[in-house]
Amino acid sequence: MKKFLKKWMKYFAFAGFFSMFINTLALTFPIYMLAIYDRVLTSHSMPTLITITVCAITALIVLGLLDFLRSRLLVRAGVDMDKTLSRPVLSQMLKAACSIKKSTYSEGLKDLNVLRNYFAGNAVFGFFDAPWTPIYLLVIYLMHPVLGFFAIGAAILLFMLGILQELLTRRRSATASAIGTQEREFISTSMRNAEAVNAMGMLDGIQDHWKTLNTEIMILQTEANRFAGVMNAISKSFRPATQVLIYGIGAYLVLQNQSTAGVIIAASIIMRQALNPVEQIMNTWRQTIDARGAYKRMDELIKTTDVEEKMELPPPEGQLSLEGVSLGIGEKMILNNISFSLQPGEQLGLIGPSGSGKTTLCRLILGIWPAMSGTVRLDDADVYKWDKNHLGAYIGYLPQEIEFFSGTVSENIARMGEVDPEKVIQTAQIAGIHEMILKLPNGYDTRIGSSGIRLSGGQRQRVALARALYGQPKLVVLDEPNSNLDDAGEQALLKALAKLKELKITTLVVTHKPSLLNTVDKVVILKDGQIADFGPKEEVFSRLLGAQQKPNAKPIISGGKQLST
Repeated sequence: MKKFLKKWMKYFAFAGFFSMFINTLALTFPIYMLAIYDRVLTSHSMPTLITITVCAITALIVLGLLDFLRSRLLVRAGVDMDKTLSRPVLSQMLKAACSIKKSTYSEGLKDLNVLRNYFAGNAVFGFFDAPWTPIYLLVIYLMHPVLGFFAIGAAILLFMLGILQELLTRRRSATASAIGTQEREFISTSMRNAEAVNAMGMLDGIQDHWKTLNTEIMILQTEANRFAGVMNAISKSFRPATQVLIYGIGAYLVLQNQSTAGVIIAASIIMRQALNPVEQIMNTWRQTIDARGAYKRMDELIKTTDVEEKMELPPPEGQLSLEGVSLGIGEKMILNNISFSLQPGEQLGLIGPSGSGKTTLCRLILGIWPAMSGTVRLDDADVYKWDKNHLGAYIGYLPQEIEFFSGTVSENIARMGEVDPEKVIQTAQIAGIHEMILKLPNGYDTRIGSSGIRLSGGQRQRVALARALYGQPKLVVLDEPNSNLDDAGEQALLKALAKLKELKITTLVVTHKPSLLNTVDKVVILKDGQIADFGPKEEVFSRLLGAQQKPNAKPIISGGKQLST
């Protein structure tokens, strides 16, 4: 975040510059009152009254204009902050969500909104005005040392109240905020799995778990609010008390012929101005804590953001090579020394028992996860380091868990970009779902996703296949593409695979069903994160069938399905 703050420093610098004049002009009224009591009333001079009144009105008008300009500057800083950070924050949130250490932080844009509103509001003004508090106290001291010492003591006490409020509320508020994030994520997960929750009688357990989180939040927030309420109540009564006392001290000094009535009025007004920033900071401390927490979370999120523009590489041809790729999570090795290569247009079948690392290998090939050692290369370039915004157009991916965005069928197939009707229909025909889409209520304009109709598992998988094939990518990875398909859907998938071979698109198919491997050129068999066999399809199947015919042989493919070439 520090590198971004430099971009907005001009706004803060000008806001501080205007604050210097704003706080200087804030002395207009006490000086005017001092002049009224000590000059005008004693001299009965009308010209003096008119002159100082005109000067005071002019100064206050300038004060209002400068305050407006400062406010607009800080609003502009918030807007610029949003424009600068919104895309990197969203990008980093999506990257973090699919990283090996899955991030549950999904409120980056909300935190950005908190920061923008903080700078656009009045809470931040107290920090620009606070540096002038010592100057105001010095002015009071110059009026009379006794009044100055009293004002300094009052400011120190109010400042100590602010520190005490921070100590009593910060930890509780931060903890409540963190648990609140967990609570929202838990509710979101429960809503996404509402069918399973209701079908399996999990409702009571879900409610009890939520109640535990919510109760903890309420306890922490109640304690923080109670302490903050006590501090605010003390501070609200503290400043009027200081006003009473400074009037009393001033009156005593007047009676002792050590001061004048004008000094009493002016000192009282200036002290109120001096203590106002401290009290304002205390009253808006909740907003400051929220903004500080948002800043820290965003700083943690985007500190690894690569803001440098990468040189755009030429479009890939589809040559894929894995060179000693390994990946471990914690102490467990998921993949160990995986090496193979595919020429452009070749198709690979990836098979193996559940938990052998097939989906993890797909993520490495797509550049979603970095390899712990070794390299995945697409046309000799490290796929993980390739600019994803550029590479994504040449990659097709059908994951096991399919989600659609709120939008039309055509928008989802077009990957939520600009819809090219010709390309969308062409892709749907390749995926074999053109007729299926036409039967939907509004055809390609049918809304799906969170705000649309619910598609069956097979329909979702076929639309997701079309999304993966959109734009004729150079590398397509299909992870269990037929897990929810009926016979007609599987036949359409086989035709799509044949079309991909015809179009020279490098394809990797993960499956437990040998019937889907009829079109592949090569096969990789994974077992315990290692390659148990690799080579041309006929050779691998021949070796596999020979091994299965041995007594006590364990099937490589789950379910013990026999292979047929």
